[in-house]
Amino acid sequence: MSPPPLLEAIDLCKAFQHDGRRIDVLRGITLAIHAGERIAVVGSSGAGKSTLLHLLGTLDRPSAGTVRFEGEDVFRLPPARLAAFRNRSIGFMFQFHHLLPEFTALENVMMPALIRRTHKRAAAEEAGRWLEAVGLSGRVAHRPGELSGGERQRVALARALMVQPKVLLADEPTGNLDSHTGDGIHALLERLSEEHGMAMLIVTHSAGLAARLPRCVRMLDGQLVEESA
Repeated sequence: MSPPPLLEAIDLCKAFQHDGRRIDVLRGITLAIHAGERIAVVGSSGAGKSTLLHLLGTLDRPSAGTVRFEGEDVFRLPPARLAAFRNRSIGFMFQFHHLLPEFTALENVMMPALIRRTHKRAAAEEAGRWLEAVGLSGRVAHRPGELSGGERQRVALARALMVQPKVLLADEPTGNLDSHTGDGIHALLERLSEEHGMAMLIVTHSAGLAARLPRCVRMLDGQLVEESA
């Protein structure tokens, strides 16, 4: 018997109203993600890939369907518990790094720990370890404007890992990088997943990155239409 999924979408739907008409972005997505599994999500722009990530990470609510984490329906949690779940169990990495420009790399990485009221000294020590893990131990005092694109994405990755998440959700993590720098981020994601046992769901247009992941699902018009392993 296979183990139960770590994170699971069941008949997930998302619709919006625009100019008086309904737009169905997701139409009955069912997807199971197991502990330590690495999955690529591919498809054309507008297929619903980013919307799926936002719902799985509880950044948005579905119109219908269920998201379960370790068997629990996360959208039935009260707001405070849902926020705590998001902060402790899910790491996010986006195409645009969303770093705070006035803070150093170390301070940006510390933010998730400070939000959950970790002591500042402990948060700084942990952030320093993650910056070292992504190869930026010499750049901790630099602000985002003083870093290259690849370095900023590494800071964003270290920030996502600060919560020691069970699942990393990444939306086009190398979309704005040159191929050499992107390959470095791909290799780093792979190594960190293996070392820390994180599940990863990565939305990408990169055929190279998708080919490196053990499982690939394709989306078309808000549905999963193909899966390869």
